[in-house]
Amino acid sequence: MPTYRIVQATTFAGMALVTGLLASRLDSGTLRPYDVGIVPRAATLRWLSLGHPTLAANLLWLKAVQYIGDPRANERGWDRLHPLVDVITDLDPRHGYAYYVAGTLLAPLGRVVESNLILEKGTRARPDLYILPYSRAFNAFYYDDDWATAGRFAEVSARTPGAPAHVRQNVLAYYVKGRRAEAAVAFLEQSLAEARDPETRRSVEAQLNQALLERDAARLDDAVVAWRGRYVIGPLDLGQLVGEGLIAKVPKDPQGGEFYVDHDGRVRSTANPYRFSKPEPAWTRVQPRGAQERGKAP
Repeated sequence: MPTYRIVQATTFAGMALVTGLLASRLDSGTLRPYDVGIVPRAATLRWLSLGHPTLAANLLWLKAVQYIGDPRANERGWDRLHPLVDVITDLDPRHGYAYYVAGTLLAPLGRVVESNLILEKGTRARPDLYILPYSRAFNAFYYDDDWATAGRFAEVSARTPGAPAHVRQNVLAYYVKGRRAEAAVAFLEQSLAEARDPETRRSVEAQLNQALLERDAARLDDAVVAWRGRYVIGPLDLGQLVGEGLIAKVPKDPQGGEFYVDHDGRVRSTANPYRFSKPEPAWTRVQPRGAQERGKAP
């Protein structure tokens, strides 16, 4: 028998074995709701696939899809989803959909750590997909109250070619709420330097002005808090903060107006009174049903 036919036959036999291994439980009635008994190791599947790891990944993805789609999946639990997708993406690191589906499914089920792991893995393997670091940023602020990490991943997302312009606004919001407005300023200054068309420049300039306002107003907020620690109310004028030694000088309003203290004790601009709201603690938010039933993430 010619050598190429031996190789062809061996390859066919190997793929048949892989198919049997991965599909062996697809029609089994022993586990209901549908479950995955054993998650094979990527190294084993790579060896069995005889040079076709992507095909092995696709076969395992079919198994993962059935696992995800079972109507009684919550009754069964989700212990196998991260291991399945981890092996799939070891075999096929370009499988962007697997990263995204698993990452967005696991977090609201209370498995935030696993969601973060698969989204970060996808961000490293597929730097061309802005949605993966964008989703990781969402996890950081929504589930972990980690605004600095949210800003860092949103910045990665915003720098990805083809990312929507609104992602820059998320960078600004996350950094400001994480009290890292200076990082937002640095990012937007670089974005402005790289902007090529007038429309983009106008958009970035507006965001940069907001970041500068948030940075300077936050510093004034801290001084107002210190003032009220001494005098309970006030100050009537921000210049009083200078006289008390709480700030060196009142900064110029980057929006072109003047800073003032509103009735809630927050510093705002007469030219643009808008400011990002203060961070809302995660425990005050409505939690997904799966997380409520478990009480905490595993």
